Amino acid sequence: MLGAARLGEWDRPSSMPDGLATLVAGWPVINRSPAAEAFLDASGLIRVSNVWNLPCGAFPTDRPIDQHAGWAVARLADQVWKVIEVAPPHPRDGGRALLRDRAERLLQGRRWTGGDLEALDSLLRDSPVRHDVWLAADAGRERALKSLLKLRLVLLAAEAHPALPAPVVSVLADGPVLWMDSDAREVSDQVMAHSRRRMEVAAKRTARDDRQRGTDLKDGIAQAVQAVFPAMPDDVAHAAAARLAPGAIKLGRRPGTQAIVDCVAEIRLERWRQAVVNEPKVAARLAAMQARGDNNRVRKRFRDQRALERVAEEIADWRGSLEPVTSRWLGDAG
Repeated sequence: MLGAARLGEWDRPSSMPDGLATLVAGWPVINRSPAAEAFLDASGLIRVSNVWNLPCGAFPTDRPIDQHAGWAVARLADQVWKVIEVAPPHPRDGGRALLRDRAERLLQGRRWTGGDLEALDSLLRDSPVRHDVWLAADAGRERALKSLLKLRLVLLAAEAHPALPAPVVSVLADGPVLWMDSDAREVSDQVMAHSRRRMEVAAKRTARDDRQRGTDLKDGIAQAVQAVFPAMPDDVAHAAAARLAPGAIKLGRRPGTQAIVDCVAEIRLERWRQAVVNEPKVAARLAAMQARGDNNRVRKRFRDQRALERVAEEIADWRGSLEPVTSRWLGDAG
């Protein structure tokens, strides 16, 4: 069965010579073979193709045509195709340019949905594949398939044809088959490559925007921390902002004064627990307690008390002339 088609740059096979493409484009009615790069006129008696003299006896010609010679136009007479003209294939670079142009038109003139791209990617991986099996894998594929068939990015073989590729024929015994010719596969590869590049750019942009939003959020929280503690060093304010940022993102708002005070007290307490043991007086007292046999809990309590005193002093200094603040970690720090 042949499908009616109009031949132009859009539908022209990439290997079809310019002269024969012009000839076919001038026919009032163009019938395109569903199985190979072949065209027949309205009468079915003139054929333009690069497929002749198949092993099964299909499309015999009155004189040999080398399979690498290119395309030929012939007229059917007495069950034999009388060769009128043989033309070399379109230059490979020119064919690639045709396919690039086709892909660009598809990308610029059509909105590709996620379902379209998923369907195309699946067919690139799996074709030839049974029509019913492929559709059953996803309920949304039927709509995408209609578009892909119309664009000739996928072909549907419903019955045997002598020019069908062997892999398609092997699947066709179980029902209609979806398959892709070389041109459709090349164009589809370009569409998918463009889509992947766009997704990568979008992902990088999103990550960059997220990082910038995170930086802006931390800077804003650091300013809020220094509004509570005007004399606090910048590095301490940013450390507190980094600790407070996840909670601010979750709640969708900046932390309140009490949350800031508690966070600062907690961070500084962690720091002073490590640093206070290096102070000479504290170190000497801890050594004496150990020599006296005081247990580890008693020594830790002494260390923590000294650390709390240092944190309370810091907080009072950073508050300056502002009223004292309290914290669940320190009690009254003023």
